[in-house]
Amino acid sequence: MIATAATVPTVDIQSVSGLSASSSLIYDALTHYPYFAVVNGLPPMEDAGQLSNLVCAIRAKLSPPTGTNREPLTEVSFTKVFIKPDSDPLTQDKAQKEAEESGVTQYSRTHLPLSPHTDSSYALLPHEIVVFHCVRSDDDGGETIMVPVDDILKRLDEDVIARLRKPVYPFGEGLHPILTGREAVPLIRYYRAQVERTMAQSAITLAPEYVSALDALDVLLARDELFFKFHLRPGQTLFMHNQRVMHARTALSPTTDRLLYRLRMHAYSLSADEGIAPARDSEAHLDLAIALEDLGRLARARYHYRKACELSSNDTEALEMFGAFLLESGEFDRAAEIFRQCLMIEPEHYEAGLALSSMARMAGREEDAMAYLEQVMPSHPLIMEDEYIPDLPTVLRMRGIEGAAYSVMGRPDGRYTSLLRGGHFAITHLMDVEDYNLLLLNIFDNNVDSIEAMPPFDLMLNTIACPDSKPRSLQAAVRFVERFPQVPVINHPRRVLETTREQNSLRLNEIDGVVFPKTEKILWLGAPLEATVQKIFERGFTFPFILRKVGSQTGQSVALVRDEKALRAYLLASPIEQAYYVIQFHDCCVREDVYHKMRIFFIDGVLYPVANVFHDRWNIHSGDRYSVMDKSAWMQAEEQAFLNTTAEYLGEENIARLYRIRDLVQLDFFGIDFTVLSDNRLFIFELNAAMRHNFDHAKNFPYTEPHLRRVSDAFAAMVKARLA
Repeated sequence: MIATAATVPTVDIQSVSGLSASSSLIYDALTHYPYFAVVNGLPPMEDAGQLSNLVCAIRAKLSPPTGTNREPLTEVSFTKVFIKPDSDPLTQDKAQKEAEESGVTQYSRTHLPLSPHTDSSYALLPHEIVVFHCVRSDDDGGETIMVPVDDILKRLDEDVIARLRKPVYPFGEGLHPILTGREAVPLIRYYRAQVERTMAQSAITLAPEYVSALDALDVLLARDELFFKFHLRPGQTLFMHNQRVMHARTALSPTTDRLLYRLRMHAYSLSADEGIAPARDSEAHLDLAIALEDLGRLARARYHYRKACELSSNDTEALEMFGAFLLESGEFDRAAEIFRQCLMIEPEHYEAGLALSSMARMAGREEDAMAYLEQVMPSHPLIMEDEYIPDLPTVLRMRGIEGAAYSVMGRPDGRYTSLLRGGHFAITHLMDVEDYNLLLLNIFDNNVDSIEAMPPFDLMLNTIACPDSKPRSLQAAVRFVERFPQVPVINHPRRVLETTREQNSLRLNEIDGVVFPKTEKILWLGAPLEATVQKIFERGFTFPFILRKVGSQTGQSVALVRDEKALRAYLLASPIEQAYYVIQFHDCCVREDVYHKMRIFFIDGVLYPVANVFHDRWNIHSGDRYSVMDKSAWMQAEEQAFLNTTAEYLGEENIARLYRIRDLVQLDFFGIDFTVLSDNRLFIFELNAAMRHNFDHAKNFPYTEPHLRRVSDAFAAMVKARLA
């Protein structure tokens, strides 16, 4: 129902001096539904200085300066709002066209109607207080319309509200949510014309689901029953909380002489409980920080993260987000301080513990890294990665938090991130996580054995991939999986446990035409050195051979040892009380100083070619493409031949051998690195499920992208098939 004059909140005063005395009534109006009031009793005032001084005095009473509100009390945006009368239809049409093209401010200069909107929506922080003082009114039009945010939220679907809370909408120079604030104190920033103007000027596009959310909001804002509608009369002054009630007006008479004065002010500390600032300042700063970070404006983002934490020093959400920003920026000492503050407030805070563990590990403090995990992990065996949506299937993703597994890693953009490193395969490019509820099962020691009640899940996805580095995690995963025999599993942990390098050496050599280098473990205790050296020779190894730490998946601990001097030097320089693999070296050079390594994935039983990388040294990794291969046409032609005609390139015999390996391994997803020897036998460098799938090099080697895409599609299809 459209509000009548009787339902519009008013404050009646007898004189200008009475306005200051009525500040508490105005305060109540701004901080309680419907968040505006019309003040009666003032004469029409055209003197800008008098109006500014008057409103500043009111603002000083409503929002006195505090440690968090340093906005100068004299800083007021002052605008004369009037329509230049013009009876010429051609000129009116031109004004309308200009208004439509500019999309925003020009509408308030024409007789055209104004839709509900937030003033200064383009600003980082829209003004809290907006005041309109009427000097001359328009009896034939120009009715004021007020739409409180509460009435909007009551009528919007939850999914629309969720989309309107995303910081994706362009206003001015930033991306912001339409809706923010706590549930008890909702806030709104909206002006559709401002959004569309910014999109047109900056070539920003909104995803269809966000456009539809704006459309749903516009449909609602066109409904009369939400309106408080009234004529503002000469001398009347409208005070509103600009972030809790939107305002609009109907069309004016084309020849109107209506005159208003608009004043806009910040008032960050209007109220403590149900009011404007302290309860929501931290959230506003967080919203700004997130949007600014997305835009790459990192210095400003840092400021707003810091302000959010200062305003809510016990808010672990704000502290966690600031700490994550500092970690990503490389400010590790400051990040550690913030995360330690999190743990003081909440000793089992999950993200803070992981971040501190990763930074301790980066600094070489392995015991501290493990201590942080031991502090937070036992109480967090299950983590829902995002909001649970009942209509989506739930995938239980198993991870092994064994051996201080979190590390700080550099990103391509020069920033940093804390990641679970080693012993797992990443799912980033393998499945669209938006299609599922992802429930993390963090396996730490024997914590899963004590989980009594489990939320429902539809598929178990075991991403623990290295039995050499995560044996205890895999053993616990076996016990967990076997508790739910009715639930399908991808990569049963029992099968993964059988893929150690040593096990692969023993069983793959049983396949005719397949060679896996002799591989055995030794334990290096630091002494006696000669006994360890002798043990290697007694096991039948001859120079040269490879040494590497058990459980490592990168080349960091790998060395090709060519004589006893080098062997002794390697052991003496290596950490003691560690197991090491001794791997018999085979020189697989295909030409003089040219080596290559092919990689395939098996996904749901089907072979997919991934890469054929050439290098001028024996130890080949994906990044070695840029040593010689990026400059060699024949090497790239070889890789294309492998990718495009895999069966012909390898030959029928070797394809059959790879499928026999698949039958032996019995994993749903795993990779094989190999070459073909001069006698046409397969030589296997490595076999496990821990191989990375990514598009890191697709831009520079574009012919690889379709094949990488097939890998992604195949894994996604396998997940869907298991769920079906």
